[in-house]
Amino acid sequence: MGRTPASAMTRSRQLAQMLRTLDVRANSMLITVFGDAIAPRRQSVWLGSLIALLAPLGLSSRLVRTSAFRLSADGWFTATREGRRSYYGLSEVGLQRVQHADRRIYDFNLPQWDGQWTLVLLDTTMRASDRLRLQRELTWESFGRLSPHVFAHPHASHAALHEIIAAAGQQAHVAVLRAHSLDGFAAQPLQDIMHGTFALDRVADAWSQFIQRFSPLLDADVPWEPADAFLARSLLIHEYRRVLLRDPNLPKVFLPADWPGVQARRLCETLYSVLLKASESHLRARVQTQDGTLAPTPRAITHRLSRHRPRQKPASGP
Repeated sequence: MGRTPASAMTRSRQLAQMLRTLDVRANSMLITVFGDAIAPRRQSVWLGSLIALLAPLGLSSRLVRTSAFRLSADGWFTATREGRRSYYGLSEVGLQRVQHADRRIYDFNLPQWDGQWTLVLLDTTMRASDRLRLQRELTWESFGRLSPHVFAHPHASHAALHEIIAAAGQQAHVAVLRAHSLDGFAAQPLQDIMHGTFALDRVADAWSQFIQRFSPLLDADVPWEPADAFLARSLLIHEYRRVLLRDPNLPKVFLPADWPGVQARRLCETLYSVLLKASESHLRARVQTQDGTLAPTPRAITHRLSRHRPRQKPASGP
């Protein structure tokens, strides 16, 4: 029997120590794994494979089963049964949600800003249950809540916003406006409002913690074991997504010069690139789908990295 490399043991210990400091929940981790690795393949995965994948994260088979069932009830997953096996895939609603999030998660650069804000106004006569559902979806899109009925974002995807409103069936109760600052008025009040609305101090602390937690994984320049690479990749995207979906990606003019989100983006892309090949090997070896084996790594995944993405012209300034 071959000896385990000391570097692999060290990484395993690093990941085990990291897990002890994280609040990893089955529901959110299932969404992370599906959004990161399964959604681009459009396949349904055997429940037994999901249980095996998430076991190293300290999630029991009972927790994974219960979470998959709950996510199906919440409209995230569709479940099919073949004999004694259950398979789970993203529903149309679930796929739409992860695709919206993907546009932000895997764009590792601060977006260009045209000086315009998108404002969403909710009808005050809207039913409370409909309003709460829409508020949740807007929060997923990182809109800031100026009031219970007014949300703002500096560079929201209007296509995604249209899909959200249409899916909620609230076209008759939601107004969407574009706004910009007028010349001759002070800029500081808007900066103060946005800092408070988006709780930037807490976001900055979360980014700093992310950097402190994941930077050590780049220290050793040796190959990753596939199982460890998948575990690290899942934790990386899980924690990155958790912070990013609280970060409105405010334009640079509203951010301090040493904003830690910039370093966090670079770290995430670099580490993701390091982990990708080995983690994909682990997935293909361990995951069984309704179609058989897991599909090879699709371009939708490799194109997440900047060296594979086609160059785009920067947006024009305000």
